[in-house]
Amino acid sequence: MTDLKYAGNIVTETREYTPEEVKMLEEFRKTHPVESTIKAHRLLWMDNNMVKGASMYMECLWLWEGKTTSGTTEEPHVHEFDEVIGFISTDKANPGELDARMEIILGDETHYLTKSCLVHVPGGMKHCPLTFREVNRPVFFFTLAPVSTYGRTSDHLGNKPKADPVKANFVPPEKPDASGTRYGRYIVTGLKPKELPPRQGPPTAETARVVSLDNDMSPGAFYAEFVWVWSGTTTMAPDGHAHQWDELIGIIGSDRENPRELGGEVSIILGDEKHTLTQSSLIFVPGGLFHCPLEFKNIEKPVLCFTVGNTTEYTIIK
Repeated sequence: MTDLKYAGNIVTETREYTPEEVKMLEEFRKTHPVESTIKAHRLLWMDNNMVKGASMYMECLWLWEGKTTSGTTEEPHVHEFDEVIGFISTDKANPGELDARMEIILGDETHYLTKSCLVHVPGGMKHCPLTFREVNRPVFFFTLAPVSTYGRTSDHLGNKPKADPVKANFVPPEKPDASGTRYGRYIVTGLKPKELPPRQGPPTAETARVVSLDNDMSPGAFYAEFVWVWSGTTTMAPDGHAHQWDELIGIIGSDRENPRELGGEVSIILGDEKHTLTQSSLIFVPGGLFHCPLEFKNIEKPVLCFTVGNTTEYTIIK
């Protein structure tokens, strides 16, 4: 794969923390100690430093079983850009339920997350702390944003607020939503109805759409969709296509002992090249690049597939 032009668009590793970041995290933990048995496995990282020209940031982690009895995972902060914080269940029988409880503060409200969800954080919205209170089965956790490099304004980790820290048009809602809160509307747990194309090849795979996001699901949000391929063989996006916008495609293995291994093969066309994946991967697809179909072959253990775009609505170039 290394001789192919678009091999550099495929990331199979995470970004290591710099010595300066490690030092800042250690200082933060001295003043914000955490008592937790939950283990986080850092899996993948995408940004402009990992793939030159990438306009998408994403960090992916696996959370293993445990509890947090005191302290918190994150601190309050804001971004100039929209962000999505997500949690995806691994329960095949009920993929909408996390069998976990996460605590997050949005604005001035505390929310508990117990379902597979995409939390849309508009630019300028103060959010966090984020705490993984209880995890009873593995959960896929991530943060993502349509920006080339992650950045924040906060009181710790070396990012001191400026006089005018964030220039954004976010206006906190004045009235409660259906949940009885002002910020519950930003927690998306549903799916946008979608007409799926006919499957190509042997329809042996078990799949499940889990959660999706766009401007219709949360005004101003960018596009994202998450799907489990539980086992078997199938083809997604059978018709090759391109977009006017940049896209990020994720293929994530779920084997706890070997989370970087897919337990099967996934192939994708990028331009005129066929790339075969056997490891958990993030693929950056720049606008205008012809890509797909996306073929899953002999999947033995569940594989999570997702697509994210820096667009408010999914569209293709014929």
